[in-house]
Amino acid sequence: MTADPLAIAAAVLILAGLPLLTARGGLREDQLADVEDARSSVYLSAALSLIFFTGGVFLVALWRKVPPETTGWWVGEPGPAFAWAAVTTIAGLLLIALVVRVGERLGMSESGLSLALMPRNGTEIRGFLLLAAVAAVGEEYLFRGFAQGVLAEALGSAWPAVALTSLSFGVSHGYQKWIGIFRATLLGILLAVPVVVTGSLFPAIVAHFWINAVIGVGGWKLLYPEEAAGSDTMNTNS
Repeated sequence: MTADPLAIAAAVLILAGLPLLTARGGLREDQLADVEDARSSVYLSAALSLIFFTGGVFLVALWRKVPPETTGWWVGEPGPAFAWAAVTTIAGLLLIALVVRVGERLGMSESGLSLALMPRNGTEIRGFLLLAAVAAVGEEYLFRGFAQGVLAEALGSAWPAVALTSLSFGVSHGYQKWIGIFRATLLGILLAVPVVVTGSLFPAIVAHFWINAVIGVGGWKLLYPEEAAGSDTMNTNS
């Protein structure tokens, strides 16, 4: 199939538009206090925005008759799919831990927003997990599914499309500072591997969810023990 021009335009819009929307409409460091006071609302707002954007792109795919196999919108063999998901999850968590430690050695500070967005109680954890599920489906469909699939057809190769989508995915996490952009770009490449190899988006969706869930439910305290201790002290004093 030759990629549809309007589908290509939509893919380019995703790669250029999402980083721009994040930069112009996203959270800022001077909003830390507001975020800490309304994490659940932030989770809900982000989830609804992502649902709206993903739904629009899904309708474009239906309108332009983009085949499901182009966007990876199928599961394939369950056994290999779950195996890929498990391996990608473990590799993703190790990658994140490595980037955090290397960043510390290089003096690259973590964004205060990244830590402020981590849930602190049961209600916030449930909201965070809901957002993690929406982000796993939405971001994987937008980046590794639609944009990567359409651009791979247009460019005649998957890996240039992987490079473009991963870079856009990284820049979309610009609120996490340079270390966050670097971390998300590498994670985007990692999540793209099972999609390219299996042709299915399912392993990347599952891995994306579990990576976010593990970090949000408590893994962030292992990555940033000093910040976690300070947060616990503040919560106790309050």
